Amino acid sequence: MTDTVWQIRLNLIGNHDLAGEMLMAACDGETISVNREHDDHPWDMIIITRQKPDQSRISDTIHDLESHFAITASSLVISLVPDIDWLQKNWMDLKPLEIGRFWVFGSHVSDPVPDGKIGIHLDAGLAFGSGNHATTHGCILFLEQILPKEQKWNIADIGAGSGILAIAAAKINANCNIVAVDNDPVAVNVMQENCQRNDVDQAISCGLSDGYDADLVKDNGPYDLILANILPSPLIAMAKDAAAALKPGGKVILSGLNLAHAEEVIRTHQQVGLTHTDSMPLGDWMTLLMEKPNA
Repeated sequence: MTDTVWQIRLNLIGNHDLAGEMLMAACDGETISVNREHDDHPWDMIIITRQKPDQSRISDTIHDLESHFAITASSLVISLVPDIDWLQKNWMDLKPLEIGRFWVFGSHVSDPVPDGKIGIHLDAGLAFGSGNHATTHGCILFLEQILPKEQKWNIADIGAGSGILAIAAAKINANCNIVAVDNDPVAVNVMQENCQRNDVDQAISCGLSDGYDADLVKDNGPYDLILANILPSPLIAMAKDAAAALKPGGKVILSGLNLAHAEEVIRTHQQVGLTHTDSMPLGDWMTLLMEKPNA
């Protein structure tokens, strides 16, 4: 890799998942490492990015974390790092993930998929969604609960990233018609490759879309199921679009939100006519299941 790579390092006390999510967004981070030696020690956080960090933007985010979420952070240390492919290194260090009946693994894993598990061969590259986040786990666990194995459902994965949720849906029920979109062209390329790698590209149509705007999303609706593992703000902004894109009786799985944001996301979707039917908290993160009432 010949690009300039930057490292942002700080120590913090408090909700490290929430802090990591917000700081990754503030500095356009591409990979993050969080650890501590003992339970009573601060978290040591390192974020790697190819974009020169905007220190004022990061400082504003830290101020928000300290003011609204009782998170205490140390001074920032921003530096250039050696010419190492940190994304590749981070991915190579990931072990296979067991999520429900699924076994998610990268190209660097040579061990066979365990008996009784469904393999998802996933290389996230620059796209969000390696499968190791609690929000992804919550979405997949809800998918296993609600997606029928044979009935043909119309499904949209909004903000699909690596395509992991769309691929999981296709592996549960190959009869489904699935649209997977993202607003990042790099992510679209990655999800297309992952769909081919998992032999589900015939069931999944990948494309570029800012939320529900693209013709690919509009032309394939309405949907029996929508998957949206994004962030609270875009989920709230797109609530009306989600409700309009669902069939009567259709369901939407919402994730990418911290426990603190769950009530606001629920309330916003209730205001556009959806019913909250279930919640799945995993650690500090929440996945929601909502439904459009039958006419």
